[in-house]
Amino acid sequence: MSNQISALNSLPSSNARGSRLSTVQQIYADIRHLIIALSLPPGTVLSKHDIAERYSVSQTPVREALILLEEDGLVDVFPQSRTEVSRIDIQHAQEVHFLRLSVEIEVARVLSQNLDAAGLNILREWIERLSKVDKAGDHSSFMSYDNNFHEALFRLAGIGGLTRMINRRRGHYDRIRGLYLKEQGRRSTVIKEHKRIFEAIKEHDTAEAEAAVRAHLGKSLAVIDRIQNLYPDYFI
Repeated sequence: MSNQISALNSLPSSNARGSRLSTVQQIYADIRHLIIALSLPPGTVLSKHDIAERYSVSQTPVREALILLEEDGLVDVFPQSRTEVSRIDIQHAQEVHFLRLSVEIEVARVLSQNLDAAGLNILREWIERLSKVDKAGDHSSFMSYDNNFHEALFRLAGIGGLTRMINRRRGHYDRIRGLYLKEQGRRSTVIKEHKRIFEAIKEHDTAEAEAAVRAHLGKSLAVIDRIQNLYPDYFI
């Protein structure tokens, strides 16, 4: 429970919520972020009462937000008992990884053939932002900025809608990525790999762009056995 209380203290209070999102969507997004960031580790029991109190709402929107998280595979709901953060499902993570890798290789191929200067500037800006948060030691923002770079690739290729579909399924995969990014030097390697993808696209080198994406996305699951040995309680 201490993990939950500590993490809930980082949630926005009710008067800090953005008006653009419904209460249910805001609670869902905030708790999902804490789960992906491992601020709420696998196995953490979630109290609907404590969450409702933090947001100054009834338990109804909290319950609805937890249902959405259950649909994402990020929480397990045991009726009349408890709700807890799910353990990481390696099989699920591998399936999402396969989907993402297949799509993103095609994205790199398309962009290497026709991306204009404006598109290149967008990618360059995301790499610069990623470098800044890394230098600042802002690890919580690093994964978000990493995701933003890849989402920009999808949008520039004209398939931005696919990111929403993949994002709803990538919770297990992203938690493995988060554990991997904790390793010394991994974040600087991510930036170098983003630059390699960018340079290949800029030079219209399709083969190199595809190879750069494959090298970049292949590493987090390639070391899954080591990560699982380090965090055995986090996995199914």
